Amino acid sequence: MKRFAVLGLMVALAVWMARGQMAQPLEVFHAALSGQGVRGTAVVLALPEGGLEVFVYLEGLKPSSGAYANHIHYNRAGKATCKEQNGDQILGLTSLVPDANGRAVAYTRLPGARLPEGTTYVNVHANTPTPVGASIACGDLSKVKEAGYRY
Repeated sequence: MKRFAVLGLMVALAVWMARGQMAQPLEVFHAALSGQGVRGTAVVLALPEGGLEVFVYLEGLKPSSGAYANHIHYNRAGKATCKEQNGDQILGLTSLVPDANGRAVAYTRLPGARLPEGTTYVNVHANTPTPVGASIACGDLSKVKEAGYRY
């Protein structure tokens, strides 16, 4: 799983840099996503000019099965975790839409947004019977890169 997480982080950073971004992200956060036969990774980049860029990859979804809502969850106490599923506040992300192989990638830019203080997690929701169903994959976000660190 560690190799999978590192690969996800490397891909997200490569895509971000290839898009022509000149400045280094201030902070980088990662979550290994898993649950109900699916697994993946989420990478959150805190941008120097403010805002967030979020990359989510998931595999093991039912092929070509529609859109899956996913969010960064947090709570006012700053103690939101996957295990407790206690993140009652969200930052909405672009829906994941699996291909014919059950893999999905989504990119979201959140201008002006900040990752809330404390613990947060990325949650992917089932798409049936409603567009935002029960949790099918979750991962607690952890900081990978501190502000001021240069690659």
